Amino acid sequence: MKMEACGAKHPCCLAFRHALTLLVIVACCLKCHGQNKFATTEIRLNGTASSGVLALAELSSIYGGFAAVVTTQGESSESVLQRLADEIASSDSFYWLSTPENRRQLVKVAGNTLKLPYAGSGYYFSGTDKGFDVPSPVFCVSGSYNSLSNQVTLTWVNPPEQQDEIRVGPLRLPPYATSCVYSWTPSETRRKTWGVVVIERGGMLSPPASVHIATNSQEELDTIPFYMGVAPNWRCWGDSTNSIGVICQQGLKPEVNFHVRGDPWNKPLYQIIKTTQPGVQGGVWRRFLGLKPGHSYKVEVRLNTLQMDECTNEWAFSFHAAYDNPDGTGLTTAQMAGAEALPDGTKGETAACVARYRPGWTTVGKWKKRSTGEPDSAFGVGNIKLPENVTSITVWLRHSGADSTGVGMDWIRVEEVY
Repeated sequence: MKMEACGAKHPCCLAFRHALTLLVIVACCLKCHGQNKFATTEIRLNGTASSGVLALAELSSIYGGFAAVVTTQGESSESVLQRLADEIASSDSFYWLSTPENRRQLVKVAGNTLKLPYAGSGYYFSGTDKGFDVPSPVFCVSGSYNSLSNQVTLTWVNPPEQQDEIRVGPLRLPPYATSCVYSWTPSETRRKTWGVVVIERGGMLSPPASVHIATNSQEELDTIPFYMGVAPNWRCWGDSTNSIGVICQQGLKPEVNFHVRGDPWNKPLYQIIKTTQPGVQGGVWRRFLGLKPGHSYKVEVRLNTLQMDECTNEWAFSFHAAYDNPDGTGLTTAQMAGAEALPDGTKGETAACVARYRPGWTTVGKWKKRSTGEPDSAFGVGNIKLPENVTSITVWLRHSGADSTGVGMDWIRVEEVY
């Protein structure tokens, strides 16, 4: 299947489409002026709160507005939506109209239904409350661009839950599809395209997962509220049987301007990882799929040890990257924990280690970019050359330490270097 090459119908021109949202609303206001009506859309919330966080966001990988509320056990969907409507009205991240009073007039609640200004890309729920029927997102979204055919290929992994269809822009793919191809030609003003994948189930949209694709690279620049505390495209892992041995949470940078986005430094959301017991290891992982066998890739990431300088217990925090198993599967928990050998035969805590922090060696609360191929790396991990029968790389964060206050990651990029 193919999509339009450019213009308003291009599925990944989300920034352009979002910029038009306000114009659409204004146009509809003028059209319906005599009736005092606005073009609206509705989203239903089914279920009862089990306590956690519920977020609502516009379906856009970078520029979508979002707001969230903390829920309580047994709270009705109508009660949660009423409070969420108040939060939306006061949120600076929503661009339609300029004041809370104007936004409050446009956001209405009726039972389990939230009425909002029409946005061509739609809205979705996310968060950590498991009491509501929100479809799980896809993960490991990966993209590549073929400059000879001017085509982008997207590949992803599906969750096991039921789905009715998969959406990539205007494409409607069958349930459990794992890839699609569309046309795109870079321009002087737009050097990247955005690949956004969404699951639809029962009229509800899942949180999106996206990747931002350039000629020889892909990176995560999204502003998408996390699902169950884990960043889009990623999954949590741990080597403990204790369900709270490893905790994944969404962090919000207080210093970021919500109206300036599209750059790693301006991403407002970041991944937090905590461990609660001595001897427990865990973190988050994702795969980059559809890579070229025999080619080499540079992996860059931004890390932060946050407040761990104040931690008096032994702890460690590291980032790893390695090519996948020859049979096409990703790495196992035992491989990521260092207990079993990686496909290249290395094993242990420093195997495939790109960066490692510990007491006395931290980022001092700052965001630090680290990458494969660093000339002064203590571990000497070079760029990753894929064997001839391997087309994917797994990257993972590994953290350990009792009563950790948390470590962070906010950005990753993979570039084909030769």
